[in-house]
Formats: sequence, structure tokens, C-alpha cells
Amino acid sequence: MHYRIVVISLIFLLLPTFSYSQEGSIEIKVAIYDSIVRVYTEEVEKALYYSWEENGTKYEIVPVVIGREEVIGKGKNSLTNENFDVFIVPGSARPYFDAYDFKWRLNVKKFVENGGGYIGICGGANLASMGFQEKLSPNSIINASILKIANVYVNDQQMQEWQYLWKSNWQHGLPPINVYLPKTKNPIFKGFYGTYRNIRYGGGPGMYPANSKDKKCGEVIPIAIYAEEPMEVAPIHFWKWRNGWEIAANVTTDIKGEYAAIATTYGKGRIVLFSPHPEKKTFFGGHVEEFPVRPNAGPFTWFIYNWSGGIPSEESYNWWILRRAVAWVAHAPIPPASNIAISVWKPDKGIYFNRREILPILDF
Repeated sequence: MHYRIVVISLIFLLLPTFSYSQEGSIEIKVAIYDSIVRVYTEEVEKALYYSWEENGTKYEIVPVVIGREEVIGKGKNSLTNENFDVFIVPGSARPYFDAYDFKWRLNVKKFVENGGGYIGICGGANLASMGFQEKLSPNSIINASILKIANVYVNDQQMQEWQYLWKSNWQHGLPPINVYLPKTKNPIFKGFYGTYRNIRYGGGPGMYPANSKDKKCGEVIPIAIYAEEPMEVAPIHFWKWRNGWEIAANVTTDIKGEYAAIATTYGKGRIVLFSPHPEKKTFFGGHVEEFPVRPNAGPFTWFIYNWSGGIPSEESYNWWILRRAVAWVAHAPIPPASNIAISVWKPDKGIYFNRREILPILDF
């Protein structure tokens, strides 16, 4: 059974589910790195408005969006272990550029080494890794900005896996991919070991063991493994114009069998890396549709793709995965695998439920 609760700021503390005293309440403060595309950040932020109770103690995730200035130590929300428990880097190219700043990388590594948690999604997973094993490739420029806090290499080639990002009609692209959840000593997928999970894919890496000698790097535990190949689930193509559009070549991928998610440590800090996107809803069934962005522009356009048809999941279908990852890296008890979704907004006047006014507030 799935539940959806809509709560507003004016009555948030009055609802029985959330009526806890200040005593026995623990906040998990999460810094979410701002993306060039704001929706990437907002999707993660929305998934993390959540609280749960364990042995009489309420645990509440408190997300805060921060930017480059805060990461390098400026402002009241600077990335320090005093201000935050967890740092999340969503899928975006922006961190690659910001991380060319040595101080940016140093502060993130210091935060994790001193006990802070790190969660990387898609590009955020690449950023935390040992980078790309190949010596010279288009990805070499990214190798100069990586953090090297997780002892894995990433398999994420520009002309292969990345095409599922570059060619995606973002909200309507990103195919659903099944990952296998092996039994491990990590509790994030406890209750789901030995099963498959459907998660959206947007060009993230397959991860595999690296050979770092950094003693701060801990054991790598693969908590999800790609059970399908993106090119087989969602075949897309390179196109060329010859008095009309025709397929020039297939986009190929080779991440099946590689890690889709891992848990590890760096110094005192815990790390979880996701290649696919647990913050996004997924689909059951469906197919790829490719089309030119400007159909009447002849050769002066490009192709993107949608995932069409199929049955959409609830928006919150995989949010519990992200919430459990936050709890684990923050050394908190693991919350239930719940689809509960909470929206908080500020109405103009009155008290609202399900966005309908149930009690007006009059000005005197």
C-alpha cells in the first residue's frame, strides 16, 4: 500500500505524525550541491523532506542547497562538519568545472575524511571515483578534477553511455534499467537482497575496482549491479543527413555486470555512489522514440529521445533508496522503505489540506 501525505508549513508541527518534542529529535543536515540545471537539485531536495522514528527518537532529514562559495568555506552555510552531516552531488556537469579549484576539492575531501557523508549521483559518482582508467581520451579533462575518495574506476564514455544524457529529452528521456541487489553487509537495500530494482538511467558510469594505495580509502561494497545493458533496453542512434535523416550508427554501451551503486568509506566518512537516478520516478514497460528537435530544419538540427508508453511509477517510488543512503552515511538508523512523499509550501492565507483551503485566516 502506498501513502502520499501533503503537509504545509503552517500546520506541519500540528499533525500527529510529526508532533515530536524537541527532546529526542535528531536532525540530519544535508547539503545539496546546486546544479546548473536547477531541477536536478530540486528533485533530490524534494525526495529528502522526510522523518522517521526509531526507539523513541525522531530523525529528520533537513536539506539545504549550497553552491560553490559555500563549498570553499564562505557564508553561513559553508561546507563544514559543524554545519552539515552529509554532502550530496547530483547529476550535473557543473561540479567537474568547480572541482578544478584545488580548494573546492580539498574542502570536500576534508569534510568526508573528518566524518561527513558523501552521496554522488551519476556525475557525482564520477567525481568521487579514481576517474577513468584509460590514459588518453575525451574524459581525460575530467580526470583532472576528480576527488579520488572512492576506490573505483568509472566506465562512462562520451560516445557511449554519455549519449543517454546528451540525447535525452530530460524529463521524458532516461530509460528504466533493472539493477540487481546482492546480499551484502551494507543495510541500504536490506529487505530487498536478491531482487531487482527498476531505476532511471541517464548516462551514468559502470563502476569497477581500482587500485588506489591511499590508506584512507576503505572497502568497496557493490550494493547494486547493472543487470541490463542500456543499449538493449533503449536502443538509440547517431544520425546523419542525406537528403533526409538516416541512422549512421548505433550507440553502444558496456556497463552490464558492472557496479550501479557502491558503499565505501574515506577516512572517518561514509560514501554512497549511485550511477542511476533514485530521485526520479521510473516506468514499467515502454519504448524509445527518437526525433529531431526541429523537424523542419533539415540538416540544421539534432536528434533527442523520449521514453514513451509504459506505466509511470509514483514520483516517490525510489526515494527510500536515497533516504536510506543519507541515513547510512550519517550513522543514523535505517528508515523504512516507504513511498511517503511530503510537500511543503506557503499558501497566501488560511490553512490548507491537499492544496484546498479548509480554514481561512482573517486579517484584523
